[in-house]
Amino acid sequence: MSKDKKRICVYGLGGVGGYLGGMLAHGSNQSDKEEYEVYFVARGEHLDTIVKDGLTLVTPSKGNISCHPRKSVEKVSELPVMDYVFLCVKGYDLEEAVENINEIADENTVIIAPLNGVDIYERIRSKLEKGIVLPSCIFVTSSIKEPGVVVHKGGTTKLVLGKDPNNKDYIPTDLHQILSNAGIPYELEEDALPTIWEKYIMFAPFALVTAYSGKTFGEVMEDTDLKKLIEEIMEEVVELARAKEIIVKDSLIETYLGNASFYPYETKTSYQRDIESGKGKDEGELIGGTIIRLGKEYGMSTTATEKVYRQA
Repeated sequence: MSKDKKRICVYGLGGVGGYLGGMLAHGSNQSDKEEYEVYFVARGEHLDTIVKDGLTLVTPSKGNISCHPRKSVEKVSELPVMDYVFLCVKGYDLEEAVENINEIADENTVIIAPLNGVDIYERIRSKLEKGIVLPSCIFVTSSIKEPGVVVHKGGTTKLVLGKDPNNKDYIPTDLHQILSNAGIPYELEEDALPTIWEKYIMFAPFALVTAYSGKTFGEVMEDTDLKKLIEEIMEEVVELARAKEIIVKDSLIETYLGNASFYPYETKTSYQRDIESGKGKDEGELIGGTIIRLGKEYGMSTTATEKVYRQA
């Protein structure tokens, strides 16, 4: 294996990781130059199936894509040091994942973690020993259908990347080329926080209300009371963003409520699926818990959030 090739690890092969990992691996498989190699970190039956048959990514436009990484493992100790790590675990697994990533990261390793939260960068930095961290988020609806199969259902699929506040001069030139070749839409922003917060303003209320009600995106939007509840939570999150001096468009809530139909009617949020699974692990603290914590910190009301979070 030539070290001239960039090494990319996708850590966590759920909905987001499955989409990104699948696209990256497929792009590498299709490239004559083979400029980069993709490694997967997964577990359980999902990993077993991927090792045997590869990952199948079901897409709206291209049908079933067969994706074969260079290697799929459960333990990062089996991997070399990486150039890029796409950290795509659930929020409740973040700390353990970062501690593991320390084994495959040096001062030049770039971490991209498009998780559902507004303080992911800080959480990673508290555990990461060395490396570059690009604040990020992604607009995609995807989930595991069965072991070895991830279904991409909708969303713009755009990956937004910001500059590392600790390494502002770093520009990920190689990553731009890799994402372009893989067909992953992306955008580099000087400061990604406004976009990360904008996604949170949309995601968090829908996640809380779908988990609270047990209804899909489409069903929630058809229910006058639930739609109003989403709007109230959005208003709370917008006020928190502004308290943190994050610029938020005045028309954002109206735009999001008007565009919610962009997501398929039957869409369920990842938080909702976690609640329904009954496994006892979910991203509630990252979503409702964060809103309530920030509300207390800034002396602001989070009544609507508390109503649904305590009962989800």
